[in-house]
Amino acid sequence: MQRNPTLDTQMITRPRGLLQRVLTLVSALILTLTLGATGVADAASVPSFATQSGRQIIDAAMAAAKTHGSATSTSATTTSGEKYSSVTNSSTTSGEQTLRIGQAESVVRVVNGVVYIKDDLAAIQAQFGVSVPKDANQWISIPSTNSNYSRFNSGILLASMLSEIAPAGGLTTTKAEVVRHTLVVGVRGKPNIHLGLASGTETLYVAATGAHLPVELVATDVVQGQRQTFVITFSNWGNNFHVTKPPTSISISAAKLPN
Repeated sequence: MQRNPTLDTQMITRPRGLLQRVLTLVSALILTLTLGATGVADAASVPSFATQSGRQIIDAAMAAAKTHGSATSTSATTTSGEKYSSVTNSSTTSGEQTLRIGQAESVVRVVNGVVYIKDDLAAIQAQFGVSVPKDANQWISIPSTNSNYSRFNSGILLASMLSEIAPAGGLTTTKAEVVRHTLVVGVRGKPNIHLGLASGTETLYVAATGAHLPVELVATDVVQGQRQTFVITFSNWGNNFHVTKPPTSISISAAKLPN
C-alpha cells in the first residue's frame, strides 16, 4: 500500500498541535487554580513584578500599605522557653496592641498622641522593674513628654509598624510562591534592627498581584544556642479600627511607676 505523505504529515503534526494545546491549557489551569485561591486575577503582572529588585518590591509594598492606611499584624512564638504572642491593630492616627509573654499581659493604645497602657502585675514587674499592685490592670496615660512614651509608642501606629518590617542590608528576592493562600515574592536580607535580632535573616513576603501588600514576615536567628523563628502575619488591610481613649485612666505621674 502506498503511503500518503500528506496524511503522514497530518498525523505527525496534529498530535503535536493537540499536545501543545493540552499543555497550554494545563498550565493555564494550574495558574488559575493558584490565583483563584487568593481571589486575585491579575496573573499578567506576576512575571514583571517578580523580576523587580528587592528595593523596588519593598518600596511598592510600603506605598500600597500607606495607601490602605491600616492593618493587623499578628505574631506568636516561643522564645527562651517563654510563649510570646502579639496582636496589633494599626492605623495612621491610632492603634492598639495586646502583648503576652509567659503569664504577663500588656495592652497599649495610642490615641490622639497619648499612650495608654494597662499592665497586669507581671507585666509591670517586667517592664518597669517594680511591683506595684495598686497600678495593675488599670489604664495609665503617658504623654509624649514622659520618658516612657517612646518605648510604648513603638510599632503601634501604621508608620511606626511599617518602619519595623523591611529587611536590612543587601536584598535578594525569591521566586513567586504561595504563602497563606496568596501568590507572593519574598525579599530577603538581614533582620530589621527593631526586631531585636543580632544576626540571622529576614524575609518579607509581598503579594505579587493586585495591591502589593505585605503578607508575612519570617525572621530567624540563633538565640542561646537554639535557632529561633519569628513570624509576623499581616491582614485586615484598609479596615476601619475603632480604637478609642479608655473611659477612665490615671496619669503616669500620679502612679507609683518610675517616671
